Amino acid sequence: SAPLYDAFAKWIPKQRNLPGLSIIRDYYQHPLYIQALAQSVRDFRAEHGGTEKLLMSFHGIPQPYADKGDPYADRCRITGQLVAAELGLAEDEWAISFQSRFGKQEWVKPYTDALLTEWAAQGVKSVQIMSPAFSADCLETLEELAIQNAELFLSQGGERYQYIPALNSRGDHLQLLNTLVQANLDALKQTLASKTN
Repeated sequence: SAPLYDAFAKWIPKQRNLPGLSIIRDYYQHPLYIQALAQSVRDFRAEHGGTEKLLMSFHGIPQPYADKGDPYADRCRITGQLVAAELGLAEDEWAISFQSRFGKQEWVKPYTDALLTEWAAQGVKSVQIMSPAFSADCLETLEELAIQNAELFLSQGGERYQYIPALNSRGDHLQLLNTLVQANLDALKQTLASKTN
């Protein structure tokens, strides 16, 4: 969402009549978000069975961003911990990682491809992977996670690799988004009502 903030910041100085603005900054630990993610895993496993490991892979950021105070990586870790707790997973049954790095600088770790390679070397045979940071599937989740990383894990000795789809248009995901928007609309209505009284 940072590019949207940047675009809005460039737009504001050109305006003479600014609208009210309410920004839903994030929802990385919202109970409905955690429940929807966990339920997507349960639903997938009910149809396809479980695996030795669940990997929650998030889009990465350069490590210097995190070093300068960007809270994104820490929030990803919190999301992962909350989803694992909601699912009742033991520590050795899940992990988080970061994908999509490019360039020569260090990015936040562990890297998804490196962790999958490490697990295969340790004898892990089955992995399910999801990408909680993506609300909808896209080229990155479908190509990088569902295809490229599957090929990597299987080529290193893994036997079963499954991608759990993003929340997409699941009813519980839409309920979360509706709840977030409605809370902001209710707050705006309350503010407007107090100004007119």
